[in-house]
Amino acid sequence: MRRLIFVSLFILACHKSAEKAAAPTAAAPPPPTATAATAPAHNAEDLLGVAQGAIVVRAPAAIEAGHVAMFMFDEDKDTHYATPEDKPVNQSTVVQLAERSTIDHLQFDTATNVGLDTHTPKEIRVEMSDTSADDGFKPIADVTLATMKDDQLFASDGNVPGRFVKITIVSNNGGPLTEIPEIRAFGKKLTTTPLANLTGAYKVADMGTLNLKQDGAQVAGCMDWGSAKPIVGGVEGHVLRFTYETDVDKGPAILAFSTDGKTFAGGYWKTNGASEHPAMTPLLGTRTSDTPAACPGSPQQEMTTSLEKEKRVRLYGINFDSDSDHLRDESKPTLDLVAKILKEHADWKLTIEGHTDSTSTPEHNQQLSESRANAVKTYLTAAGIDAARLTPKGLGATQPIASNDNALGRAANRRVEVVRE
Repeated sequence: MRRLIFVSLFILACHKSAEKAAAPTAAAPPPPTATAATAPAHNAEDLLGVAQGAIVVRAPAAIEAGHVAMFMFDEDKDTHYATPEDKPVNQSTVVQLAERSTIDHLQFDTATNVGLDTHTPKEIRVEMSDTSADDGFKPIADVTLATMKDDQLFASDGNVPGRFVKITIVSNNGGPLTEIPEIRAFGKKLTTTPLANLTGAYKVADMGTLNLKQDGAQVAGCMDWGSAKPIVGGVEGHVLRFTYETDVDKGPAILAFSTDGKTFAGGYWKTNGASEHPAMTPLLGTRTSDTPAACPGSPQQEMTTSLEKEKRVRLYGINFDSDSDHLRDESKPTLDLVAKILKEHADWKLTIEGHTDSTSTPEHNQQLSESRANAVKTYLTAAGIDAARLTPKGLGATQPIASNDNALGRAANRRVEVVRE
């Protein structure tokens, strides 16, 4: 009898187990796959791009300073991040986005400027957090990448909002290190926050202190690196543009700031060197004080000296509406300063050069640059400068000072320059 009961219970248990095994279960979502048919528009904004104000806030170890994590997000395929040797995996990067966003597509490059296919990443996990740079992360994509192939597009979970994106190298293709040229993210911004005023002192990693004072779009100050070098530039969106100079180097500089103005990433191009297309030297900084140290000179003195000695000055503090010749109100401090200089040097005549990036057609860029140069002339004439002293000239995208292949370079190329005749 006991044996019969035991057999009956055993059969019943097996039947229950079979029912449980047969019960439908929620299938795990498949990993995102490449979806070329839903590729973002050619001019879609890269949410991870440095030029859009995305900042690396938790940086992984790098093999050297020329291959830091920022280069994965500078939209320049000629630069890349490289892990230390013998540490090719489990390296995580956390990026703070300019705005709270959702990401529905991710794009990876694994070919450009990577020497060996074994150095390319294989599996990468991407997570999003709405909490902080250290907690609250939820996976939005697990991708498997092809070797030596650019523009690999993957869908990601666009239902997870956040400000922080964590990217982890899970595996590579067997090499002692992993190299990643570019990672891009596309989706929707959920907030719109104006950039905070940049007035303050910033500690620049491995260098010195950058002191800034902002008035409208105009930003002036100095880099205190042994000796203080004055700078005069202008901010557009999240990007500060100026000419950077040391005792041995000089060239256009680009710094992209976080929305709160507390951190920046960017660099400068050494255009006085032998290289025709110099790589960007990275600059990373954190605000240490809201009060900048006193700097030698003034914006007026620096601009006047440039016109006296070099007969040319770049006016990065002049901004226009997108694809328009309408001057923004924030341009007034820089334009008023030009008018003041001309009134103090009544014999000076200026050519006003308008420059664009190469986004549109050459014909459109030429027309736009001419219209913008004329808009500057109109403003200065209304400020009391004789129109006969001003000659507008449009140059379109024919004289770039940086690469037009990435957003940082294009920002440097959009500018107004004045030349003393």
